[in-house]
Amino acid sequence: MMKKTLMTVAFLLSLLYMPASGSNEYVKADRVRFLAIGDWGGQSSYPYYTEEQWETAQGMARVASAGGIELVDDRPAASFVLSLGDNFYWSGLEENFDEELRYEMTFEKVYHHEELQLPWYVIGGNHDYCGDITKQLKLSENPDTRWNFPDYNHRIVREFSLNDESPPVKLEIIMIDTIQLAGNECFPPEEGFSAEYLAAPSGPVMDEASLEQAAVTIDWIETALQESDADYLIVAGHYPIYSACSHGGTPELLNTLDPLLRKYGVTAYLSGHEHCQFHFSLEGMEYILSGAGHDCCYGSMMKAFLPRGGELKFLVADDTDFSGSSGVRGGFVSFDVGQKDLKVMIHRENGDALHESVLLPRKKHFKRRQVDDTVVEVE
Repeated sequence: MMKKTLMTVAFLLSLLYMPASGSNEYVKADRVRFLAIGDWGGQSSYPYYTEEQWETAQGMARVASAGGIELVDDRPAASFVLSLGDNFYWSGLEENFDEELRYEMTFEKVYHHEELQLPWYVIGGNHDYCGDITKQLKLSENPDTRWNFPDYNHRIVREFSLNDESPPVKLEIIMIDTIQLAGNECFPPEEGFSAEYLAAPSGPVMDEASLEQAAVTIDWIETALQESDADYLIVAGHYPIYSACSHGGTPELLNTLDPLLRKYGVTAYLSGHEHCQFHFSLEGMEYILSGAGHDCCYGSMMKAFLPRGGELKFLVADDTDFSGSSGVRGGFVSFDVGQKDLKVMIHRENGDALHESVLLPRKKHFKRRQVDDTVVEVE
């Protein structure tokens, strides 16, 4: 009875805080490109970054540049970057530590390239929550920063067309806080990768505030999905729904989030958390994981537990955690969005593409618009 009451309260609260776009822009172009990287957050001691993170930043700059990796085509430069959480290892921005120094050394110094002086849209990861997550939100208050973390959940909208005669294409990315939905537990770094550390999060803490926050968050997400009329709709969170790597999938998200992604015709779910790279397709949904910004790779021991009927389109992981068997040291993802399709490429640390896939626009019956506050289907 208490949980039902909390859900009702949360729903009423969500009506007061309807989804608002953190970034909404119109671009005169025929395509929009962006990058995504997860789990890049350096280390808590000098020099505050890892060698693999530094190498991956060089590869990102190469891919973000205009003209293509080999400078043989006319593709535009990337226009923004998604940060998929675990932005500061091991325990986020900690108390009694100079957060400005940590931010400068782990982020600004590493991603210093001209090609990466773009808006970075940020969500929190489980390690970020082991510190003071509000410090990361406050970094956005600097008007000159490229760090965009306006709220725990926020939206990015890009609408683009080449000219007035071309029909506009709309891309929407909903950045969500999966720690609020699925919970987390903090472990000291000296414990290493224990069975408890690799276990899936067990769900939000069973106290009134945590349950209410989870209910508000899932209602916010559903409202955002319901309102979207985007041609391409991506949801990005830290925890994966499915994974072939050491942690495995997240049961809480499979129960609460995945049904909403399917109900509202989401193009793809993008995540990090696992220090590997992964593309899995199941019943029309695409699951893309890239958590190798800091290092690579976790093992592939959860591959056998992926659901039957799905297609494992790509996986880069070591035989065992960080054994080096894959030969890959880091990685990220790039997206190239056009009128006819969305191209996804998974890259290793130097920018070389390891995998490419083409996703199509959402079906018309999933595109919706607001008419007198009523959601109706587009014919």
